[in-house]
Amino acid sequence: MRRRHFLAQTGAVLFSAGRAAARVPAPRHNALLIICEQLQHNVGSFAGGPARTPNLEKFAGEAVHFRTACTTTGLCSPARAALFTGRLGHRTGLDDNCNVWHSRLTELDRKQTTLIEWARRKDYFTGYYGKWHLGKDGPILRGAQRFPAGGFDLNARPGKAPPKPDFGATRRYYEKGAAFQEKPEFYAAAPGAYEQNEAGMLARYGRRFLQEAAGEPRPFFLTVSFNAVHPPYRVPPPYSTMYDPRAVELPASLRDTFRGKPAYQNDVMWPFHDTGHLSDDDWRRSIAFYRGFVTMLDRAIGEVLDGLRESGLWDSTMVVVLADHGDMNGAHNRFDKGPYCYDEIMRIPLLVRVPGAAARAVRRHVSSSDLNRTLAEWMGVEPDTPNLDSRSLLPLMERGDSGWTSPDGTFYRYEWYNGLWFGIRAIRTPRYKYCFNPAGVDELYDLAADPPEMTNLSGRGEHRAAERQLQARLLAHLTDCGDSVLHSKLREHMGSM
Repeated sequence: MRRRHFLAQTGAVLFSAGRAAARVPAPRHNALLIICEQLQHNVGSFAGGPARTPNLEKFAGEAVHFRTACTTTGLCSPARAALFTGRLGHRTGLDDNCNVWHSRLTELDRKQTTLIEWARRKDYFTGYYGKWHLGKDGPILRGAQRFPAGGFDLNARPGKAPPKPDFGATRRYYEKGAAFQEKPEFYAAAPGAYEQNEAGMLARYGRRFLQEAAGEPRPFFLTVSFNAVHPPYRVPPPYSTMYDPRAVELPASLRDTFRGKPAYQNDVMWPFHDTGHLSDDDWRRSIAFYRGFVTMLDRAIGEVLDGLRESGLWDSTMVVVLADHGDMNGAHNRFDKGPYCYDEIMRIPLLVRVPGAAARAVRRHVSSSDLNRTLAEWMGVEPDTPNLDSRSLLPLMERGDSGWTSPDGTFYRYEWYNGLWFGIRAIRTPRYKYCFNPAGVDELYDLAADPPEMTNLSGRGEHRAAERQLQARLLAHLTDCGDSVLHSKLREHMGSM
């Protein structure tokens, strides 16, 4: 009842009080979903970070800022599948990247329906632009009415082997005496200008859709999914030189020895994992290019938001800005992402604006999958495959941290990494993070005493009670969500300790 009242309240601001009651239309609950790639939760100035993001700063001043938001999985396809379905990988079967070397998956099963189908059944005007990574032409087949002429994921065809990545691309960086100002597999200046970059093009697509939506009698659901800031960080001027590498402070965890941690965390499972050639100066350049990429992304997001304001639909639209997951970029001497639980990839930025809702900061742990139920409730759409692994964020938006009464914490998983199985399950709370690693040793970090997550405390006597409590909470979660295989493995593991 309170949630319906909140939705009614937020809709009420859309209409002037002086109109006759018979002429007041039903509230339009539009939705604009902006997805970023690998945007660290704390890099932008809107979150107190060093990369200038004036447009997101302005937006954050009008939105609910979820300060401890986390992804479900630090990998593109599984994170996106959970967002659009509200279901985790053990339910959807989508627990690895689609159509990459060694991956067994090419798409999200069409029987697993998404926000796109649900919106179309409610006669929403739907558009999707940018990265999909869940199968060939997925948004088109699922009902998007506006989309790029080139379609989506055209290399994702059943029976067609994905290309093998070039593991030898970094060999020249190990040649004695060689010097490189740029390393294109990691960071480099891109040709052209912002207008020719994908970020600029997607912003134009988004604005064009919003102009059309302004003339539609139907509500709209638009997704603009940026590939920024996915590596390699190839950024056009002026963003490629916007940040001085000499002013970059290196991550506190850069010198991680991985002592007492899963051995595979230091393996080269993808070319991006070959970081042995990166000097401190290289890392500084990489981080400087990344920050320039973030500032360029902010410009593109600002243009989409300006388009929404200009369309006259700002006061009837829920706007969501999030990242699918984070990015390592020097943390623990890692680049890109991989099968681990560090905050650099687990935590994400998340801003949500609902018309009529007060701007506030929420510090409770929330998950990217929770956006599914939140958007579905706002739009009034009905899932035909239940979004069982999603919780509505609307109570938190209405009442702040007291909107949820359950114990604070969120859960994380990393089932596969490009064809390699790890089966990781984790829980993060305000004080601790516990990672169950069937393919390696467990991890326990005291986030208050050791924010960089350098010292693995798992199995240490003084932290044994805390570890057991987290294991019990994780086991209860796996039971509740029907994750039976990993439930059995964790229960056996606990019994052997």
